Amino acid sequence: MQLANFNGIVSNLLDNITPIEITKGVSQYILWKNNDGKLTAIYKFEKNSKLPFLDEHNLFDEHIFVISGVFNDGNKKYKQGSFIINPKGTSHIPQSEEGCTILVTNE
Repeated sequence: MQLANFNGIVSNLLDNITPIEITKGVSQYILWKNNDGKLTAIYKFEKNSKLPFLDEHNLFDEHIFVISGVFNDGNKKYKQGSFIINPKGTSHIPQSEEGCTILVTNE
């Protein structure tokens, strides 16, 4: 019988994470981050909120999953359940008119 190996498993509970206010109406909840700058985070956008800067992906691809609401990248709206890949070298201006919650990872 093979035994499971649980060494190195990391877990986190969203309720235990102190949010970082990126700008008015946009909060970041870091679930995991390493020393290279890779991360997995939840972002919550209140209605009519927008990052005040261009979000550039110079080092890694970015993967976004829209958990709830409608996310806008400055070019297109993505409803709940959408999955977006922003390849390395691309940029966008994250925002939401309706409000949304997204899961973001980069690699």
